Order: sequence, then structure tokens, then C-alpha cells
Amino acid sequence: MVTKIVIDRTLQFLKEMAKQAVVTIDGQDSIVSFHSQEIIKDTVKTYVYIENGHGQVTAAKLVDAQGIELDRYTTSIEPSEDGLMIVFTLSITLKGELQA
Repeated sequence: MVTKIVIDRTLQFLKEMAKQAVVTIDGQDSIVSFHSQEIIKDTVKTYVYIENGHGQVTAAKLVDAQGIELDRYTTSIEPSEDGLMIVFTLSITLKGELQA
């Protein structure tokens, strides 16, 4: 049976694994630090904020310390004078019964 501590530690591991975002703006990859991270139920959310006046955003990826891709968005967001918040979500489902 899966205990709550297994779920909690797995989520914490996923949160700590992600180290930075690589966002493609106007065809150039830029490393962007996280705005914040949080764990909500079975999901780790990582927020990346791009400052006002960004160019065209075509991709964003979440990477670990070695640059290994954990999550990716392919998109087309037009240049804007406003900032842009990108949210990466990593959700888990563990098989077995939850034991309180």
C-alpha cells in the first residue's frame, strides 16, 4: 500500500528536480529563473514570469540541473508590452491504496 509519505516525498523530489526554465523568445533560448513553485494535492506547479516587453514566445521547457528536459510547451504567443506567466504542471498518480 502506498503511504502518504511516499506521495509527499515523490512530489518534493519532483519539485526539487526542476532547476530552471528555458524559454524561446524571438528564436533565441533564454534561461529564466522561477517566479515560484508550489505543491497542490498531487501536482507540482512551477511558475515562470517573463518581464514586460517580451518578444514572440514559441517554446518553453522545464529542465533539471543537467539541462535534461522535464516538461515542454510549444506555443506561439505574440510580442506584448505586458508580462507573461508560464505555468508548468507535473502531476503524479501512484498505484495502490492510500494508507492514512
